[in-house]
Amino acid sequence: MTWHNLKVFLSHLPGRKVLDIGGGTGLWALKLAKSGYEVTCADISQKMLEVGRRKAAVINSLQAEHSAPSLKIDFIKADICDLLQFHSDSFDLVIAQGDPLSCCADACQAVKEVHRVLKPKGFFIASVDNKFGGMRVFVNQGAIDELEKFVRTGQTNWFTKDEKEQYPISYFTPDELRKLLTHRGFKIMRLIGKVVLPLSSTSEILKNKSLFDRLLKLELKLHSEEALLGSSNHLEITAQKSGTDTR
Repeated sequence: MTWHNLKVFLSHLPGRKVLDIGGGTGLWALKLAKSGYEVTCADISQKMLEVGRRKAAVINSLQAEHSAPSLKIDFIKADICDLLQFHSDSFDLVIAQGDPLSCCADACQAVKEVHRVLKPKGFFIASVDNKFGGMRVFVNQGAIDELEKFVRTGQTNWFTKDEKEQYPISYFTPDELRKLLTHRGFKIMRLIGKVVLPLSSTSEILKNKSLFDRLLKLELKLHSEEALLGSSNHLEITAQKSGTDTR
């Protein structure tokens, strides 16, 4: 779903420079670099970036064996709320997959920084945790006190697997997400749910290639319908830089 949405807008970019912020080990950064884009993969985790560098090195070795050009990709430690190592108007596309806006310390500051580093008419494509989808977790656990607080604040904590650490997570409704970007100079191009069909990644039905393709076709048809956005666990917004911060 992420790649389908990216491809819709790649041909409309003003250039080929991409910032993948919160890019981790380079899942999307490497895919974009292999497609010919000049990519900067940025993340707050140095360990994840090192994994990405090793992946890129393996790909470049294979490229060299076939006399193919090396990937144009860099790996840089950075926080989405503080992109001062990047000049203003530097990138044609910024992506933030895996919900960096939900996990960061200040989503408003993050969006303001993304707007600054984007070139005029550049695109920002980001996923966030969906507030409506998040409610199901509390209901299923019978945690009504936590549900009431979550409905009021849109925030909760994410725990590591060993439960030794926890991190605050912010969830957004479709309207809250739109306002977050429009108030900081973005024009909303598209908002989709990922995914709106009632499926989990472990569903047996997804192992059947024919059924998978049919479900994907349905998902692509339905995922931008406003009435269905609430059924998804994640929202993905695409916006274009069109002005200045109006806050």
